[in-house]
Amino acid sequence: MYTTLKSLARSSSVVKNSEFLGFAAPVTDIPAALEWLATLRLERADASHVCWAYRIGAQYRFSDDGEPSGTAGAPIYRAIQGSELDCVVVAVVRYYGGVNLGAGGLVRGVWRYGK
Repeated sequence: MYTTLKSLARSSSVVKNSEFLGFAAPVTDIPAALEWLATLRLERADASHVCWAYRIGAQYRFSDDGEPSGTAGAPIYRAIQGSELDCVVVAVVRYYGGVNLGAGGLVRGVWRYGK
């Protein structure tokens, strides 16, 4: 038995002119997670970054998608773990607003989706 999402969840915020869009979706397996991410990338092709993580049973993976190492994918994965979710994929889409947030700002911008 595990806890997952019933349907797609969305969130958004603006931090120093950068727009962050959070998406979380239930998935049944890794191919479904990768397909969902590929579709999101196509839909948001103009985004600066699409950072993500998934957890399906004991299997997980995450990506910073060009953001500084450890500032996006790992915090997303920690949020999934902290929420005790399984069979889920989470992505944070960033539209760069012209202000460098630094590593701490990126982690804080991404982490809010785990709350």
